[in-house]
Amino acid sequence: MTLKTRTHGLLIYQEADIARNQRFITLLFESAENWGLQLTLTTIEELTLQLANSEPSAPIRTANLPPASFIINRSVSPWLNEIAELQGICVFNTSFVSRIANDKRLTHTFFYNKDIPMLETAAVRKNSLSNEQPFPYPYIVKDPYGRGGTGINLIRSKEELENVLPKLTKELLVQPVSGMPGKDLRVYIVGNKIVGSVLRQSTSEDIRANISTGGASSLYHLSASERSLVEKMISGLQLDFVGIDFLFDEEGELLFNEMEDAVGCRSLYMNSDINIADNFMKHISATLKTKG
Repeated sequence: MTLKTRTHGLLIYQEADIARNQRFITLLFESAENWGLQLTLTTIEELTLQLANSEPSAPIRTANLPPASFIINRSVSPWLNEIAELQGICVFNTSFVSRIANDKRLTHTFFYNKDIPMLETAAVRKNSLSNEQPFPYPYIVKDPYGRGGTGINLIRSKEELENVLPKLTKELLVQPVSGMPGKDLRVYIVGNKIVGSVLRQSTSEDIRANISTGGASSLYHLSASERSLVEKMISGLQLDFVGIDFLFDEEGELLFNEMEDAVGCRSLYMNSDINIADNFMKHISATLKTKG
């Protein structure tokens, strides 16, 4: 299939993230070929966005490349999804999903209104923490824009708070510690369907269970009640490809933790033969065909 007959899409990353995501990028390219799609890898740093111009031109351009009919944006920049949609370009994920997934305050509010169980959660400003204790010690302070286990701090005393305060972002999310700290569950969703789940556990005293921070992982089979909870969460949403993370309470029941728009897949590849990149590209191909 030649370039002219293929549907061309841009795969967008932050430049600093490409090297550690190379395996997944390779799988996306291989799968795109299988489903009659052509991908071009580019970085958010080298994009030119034509927002207003008297001359007709592609709204999102890269040098010497044909215009994109779709975009896979894994650069954690929801504004780009919104601009692309305003220009009539199909984006995976949608701007709405990207926006709420990349701000933990929005994600928690959205799913709380769907009656999804979660920890008590408060959005605060950094300067308020010195004057008002939001929860009894210990509690967790998070950067609402953090991802991959970054921007998470366990606060066990006022002294620890004072030590970490200068490093915190101005806007924060604060929660008590879950019943089973250092243990979480990631559920992978493609095209509003559950395709796999991975249990992650810290191998140290670190409260984070992320593989990137040294956690161990294993394939996890959802119970009927857990599957029902996930299906309740995703109903009414258009989720092209996300990861939904859960904590566990004292009884082992799931508590919503976060949704990742540019979700990492290393733990899934380590523990299964699921080719989630192929599932994703198949979904993109089917979606583009329905849009004509």
